[in-house]
Parts: sequence; structure tokens; C-alpha cells
Amino acid sequence: MSVSVDKVKTAERKRSASDADESFFDAHEGDVSVADKLPTKEDLHMSSIPEVDSIRREEPLDSMTTTTTSTADDEPACSSPVVAVQSEDIFIVRNKDTGEVFDIRELDTHPVDCYTMFPHNFEPPRNEGDNDDDDDNRQSSAPEKKTNIIRSKLSFHFSMKKDKAPVPTDGKTYVHVTSSKKEKREFDSMAVLQSLTQHNGTIWTMKFSHDGARLVTGGQDAILRVWKVEAAGGGGGAAPRQLLDALPEQAYVGHAMPIVDVSWSRSNFILSASMDKTVRLWHISKPDCLHVFQHPDSVPAVDFHPKDDRFFLSGCFDNKARIWNIPDGCVVSYVQTPVMITAASFHPSGTRVIAGLLNGQCILYQVNAHQAMNYYTQIECRNARGATRKGRKVTGIEFSPEGKYFLVSTNDSRMRLFSVDNYSRVCKYKGLVNNYLQIKGRFSQDGDYVICGSENAQVYIWNKNAISSSSLLGHKPVDRNHAYESFAAADAAGGVVTVALFAPASTFALVNHSDDGNSGDVHGKACTGFIVTASYDGCIKVYERQVRAAAR
Repeated sequence: MSVSVDKVKTAERKRSASDADESFFDAHEGDVSVADKLPTKEDLHMSSIPEVDSIRREEPLDSMTTTTTSTADDEPACSSPVVAVQSEDIFIVRNKDTGEVFDIRELDTHPVDCYTMFPHNFEPPRNEGDNDDDDDNRQSSAPEKKTNIIRSKLSFHFSMKKDKAPVPTDGKTYVHVTSSKKEKREFDSMAVLQSLTQHNGTIWTMKFSHDGARLVTGGQDAILRVWKVEAAGGGGGAAPRQLLDALPEQAYVGHAMPIVDVSWSRSNFILSASMDKTVRLWHISKPDCLHVFQHPDSVPAVDFHPKDDRFFLSGCFDNKARIWNIPDGCVVSYVQTPVMITAASFHPSGTRVIAGLLNGQCILYQVNAHQAMNYYTQIECRNARGATRKGRKVTGIEFSPEGKYFLVSTNDSRMRLFSVDNYSRVCKYKGLVNNYLQIKGRFSQDGDYVICGSENAQVYIWNKNAISSSSLLGHKPVDRNHAYESFAAADAAGGVVTVALFAPASTFALVNHSDDGNSGDVHGKACTGFIVTASYDGCIKVYERQVRAAAR
């Protein structure tokens, strides 16, 4: 009897469950099925591209190539074709500059690092350069307030000062010059001499020849242009004079991707480094390329040997710095670095090499008589705290003319001056905005000034030996230089000054050889008399510094 009761109860439970299922399906009869809700192949493709693309622009090449991804063998067996499509589409990325869509597993054929280091379409954020998330600020708020009180009592205010542009009585156009934390301005009268727009796209690199007679420029359009300095003196007249010829003397075609660095030899040979994985050799007397030096990856840095122009240094994205023999067309020596090389330079003596890396490190090598490089030491170019404490990309290395110092520019909007004797940091320069691009600081030929472009359309100039007012008041350590002058050299709405440099004294002498000598202190002006800038829109501008006559 008990068995019959159990059978009845079991049958009732099954019938109850069946009724519940039927009620559920009746209630949801008009809903879309679960299978219909699965994403289609097109949906996955379109949604995955922006997501993966945004990640791709943030990660360096090394991290992309070493990151492991799940494969079909790692996942449980599944017969759904949609899952298989998703596993393939996650490898699809889009180049935001060109619109090209490709598979990231084919990175060897796409040097994608040039898209992040030298982007074609860049919109810089505003006012990010003078943040205080570094080791400059170790004082508490109380000392800062005390310093402000002292400053107000002393009437020692050095806020941002902006000169009015001089009234043009000589036919020239003047720019506004702004100063920060400086008692006396040194570049308060800058006249615009020239604007050249032959480049089609961003200018990434620019350098004067050793004799000052020519300027070479390269950039996004992959054409190397050589501009000749006008040697006829034009001073003394009312009409504005020109520094460079209106059209380039040479326009070299050969590179397949942007030119990002150049170097002159003393005999007027030119080396051009490109993202197309080559370094090319040119001479101003020849219309064609003389030799192509192939590399395994993109080449962001190149530098002629300062004492023997049969050799040159190249820094490559494959983490190797190489010294090449030009006549033989082969590598003499190379060194391997832990991460990607983004800048490299010879010491003026030719006995040392510095390689700047993606993580903010600089590795120094000694070079012997056989051009072999041997590790010597390394330095860290990073802040002690804040968002950039892990180090940001080194964008440039520049030695002072006498070889006693070297200047390291990094993507934390800082430039650091180091001593060659003991590799200690001498000074840190602040004010510019350099968070993303390959912008670097340069010295004037006499070594007294540092100049740099910026992502906020400005050109910044520091007196290398000056100490800012905040340091004098005890607000900042004495090895910081926050005192600078600046002026706009690009369109303020989204403009970027990618290169800024002083013309050498030899250029000044060429242009002024028949001048009437009424320009003031010619000797002091020779190394800073002309400033040349290049911008993201491909415009070259020339400025002349007007030195005021000394008061009597």
C-alpha cells in the first residue's frame, strides 16, 4: 500500500513540474529567444574594433607581442559558431590614422609604434605640463603659505607677465612674449621673419648644418628637405629680411614612412632615420640616396660620429643600439637594451654613447678605439611620486656644446640636466607640455640657454644658469628651474610646436656679414639671434631676436 502511495506522489510531482514549465513558456511566448539575443558576427566585429583599438594605442609594442591570449585549446569544448567568431575578431584592430584594419598577429608587417610615437592626428590636452605630481614638492602646505606671506611682504611677485607686442615701425611683425618667475626678460622682443609651408604634414625633426649654411627638415610626408640660408645681409632697411630661401634647395624622396631624426656630418653628408626601418645617406651635392642601411624595426634615432664621420649611431625599436661603418655598410658593434630605444646620441668626444629608453631610463656606454660599446652605468629619469613615477618615454638626448652636460627630455613634461663627470642631476626644467609626442629640448650654441617646443603651441626658453624666484625664496629646491619665457609659435587651437632651436652663430654671421652693426650686442646675440620652429601642421617659422640697446 505504501508503494502505491509513493507512485502517486511521484506522478503528481512530475505533473506539477510539467505544468510549471508550460506556464513559464506561455508567459514568455512573445519574448525573443535566447539564441536570437546572441550577437551576430557583424556585431562582434564592429564592437570589438574600438575596444581593442583603444587598448592598442596605450600599450607599447613589447607588451603587445608578449601578451598571451586564449586559444581554442585553452577553453572548454563548445559547438557554438558565435564563440569561434569572437575568438578571431578580438585580434582585429584599426589604425585610427589611416582607417586600415588588420590582424594584430601580423604586427611584423605593421610598425604600429610609429602610430603612437609619431601620430598623424593628434589632439593634445591643454595645460598638463606644469603639474606638481613629482619630487619637486616635498614641502607641506604650511611652509608654502609662509612663503607666500614672505613674498607678499617683500613685494617680490613674479607672476606670468605678458609683454605688449612692440609697435611695428620697421615693417616687421612681433609676437607676444610671456615670462614666468623671472625678474628680467631676455627675449622680450621677437619679430616674425618668415613662414614656410612646403611640408605636407607634421615636421618631426630639424637641424642646422655644422657650417650654419643649411637647414634640413623631415617629417610625416617622408620627404627630406634641405633649405639654404640666405647669405646676403639684409639689415639696415625697412623691409623684413629672410633667413632661408623660399623653396628648398633639395627635396629628397626615398623613405616610405615618416622621417623622425636627422644628423649632419662636417662634410655635409646627411643621415635620415625613418619609421620604414631604414637609415638613408645623402649628400647635398647629389640628387639621390647614396646608401640605405636596413634595420629590423623602426629607427627613431640617428647620430653621426662627432670625430670620425665614417661611423654613425642608430637606435632601433628592436632594443638595439648599433654603430655602423658607412664605407663597408655594416654594423661594427651593437648593444642590447632591456626595452625599446627611443633616443640615442654620441658624446661630442665620440667616446660615450647614451641610449634613452621607453621606460625613462638612460643607459650609458663607453666607446673604445674600435667603436665597440661597453656598458658603463645608467640613470633613471622619473619622478619620485605621482602618476609618472614609473618613468615615461625619453624623447630626446642633447649634449651641451662643450660636452660637460647632457639634457634628457621625457614624456612627463620635464627636461633634466645631468653632469657628464658624475652623472648626477644638475637641474630640472619645468613649464612645457610634453606628454605624448617626440619633442626634445636643445641648447644654444654657447650653452647658456635651453629651448623646447610644446604640445600647447608654445616655445619655451630657459636660462641654463638661472635660478627661479621660488628657489630663491626657499619654496623649491635650488636644482629646479621654473623661470622661463615663452611665446606662441603655432595655432593656439590645437597647435603643437614639434621642434624649436636656435640658429648657430655661423648662421647669424652669414646673414649679418653686411649688416651695419646697429643691432646691439652682436656677440651676445649671435647664438640666440634667430629661432626656428616647426609645427604639427608642417609650418616652419623664423623669428629674430631684437636686442635692446643698453641704457645710458
